[in-house]
Amino acid sequence: MQEDTPKRKVHIDASIFERIRQGDQHAFRQLYDLTYKPLYAFLLSYTMNREDAQDLLQDTYVQIYKNCHLYRDQGNPLAWMMKIAKNLFLMKCRKDKEIEANFEDMESEVGFEDISSVEDRIVLEKMFEQLSAEDRNLIIMHDIGGLKHREIAKLLDMPLGTVMARYHRGIRKLQKEFGEKL
Repeated sequence: MQEDTPKRKVHIDASIFERIRQGDQHAFRQLYDLTYKPLYAFLLSYTMNREDAQDLLQDTYVQIYKNCHLYRDQGNPLAWMMKIAKNLFLMKCRKDKEIEANFEDMESEVGFEDISSVEDRIVLEKMFEQLSAEDRNLIIMHDIGGLKHREIAKLLDMPLGTVMARYHRGIRKLQKEFGEKL
């Protein structure tokens, strides 16, 4: 991403969960509109399959709706939502026993047209090709989801130093591969 492009931070007012709990459909739609792109990119980076990512995204929002009363105003609400998405993915993996993902299958399956920004779409496509799943997820969570490294470390149960090192290594790899325009 270009250096002069400001990072988009998804700002979610934590009171939205209380409004959703009280049945405010407009609040739920507002939450969806704010968060579906980073959540979809996050799930797509795990599943490497458009349909699975869309199914898990839908399941994630169902769980958010049913469990919004469990959100405690402790940090970034998007991190809480990503944790739900990750847990649903892991449950699907256990249920399916194993999800095999390779780039050849992914090329025809992944639908990047759901990501509206052409710049984000190009970066995502290149990331799928060049980075490990772990590095790809870190970059998506930070650059698209707007999560801080500390939030990512907590979400993934990893040391902060490891998260930062992997993130910077992935960015350097992308910059080396695609130039300073990223």
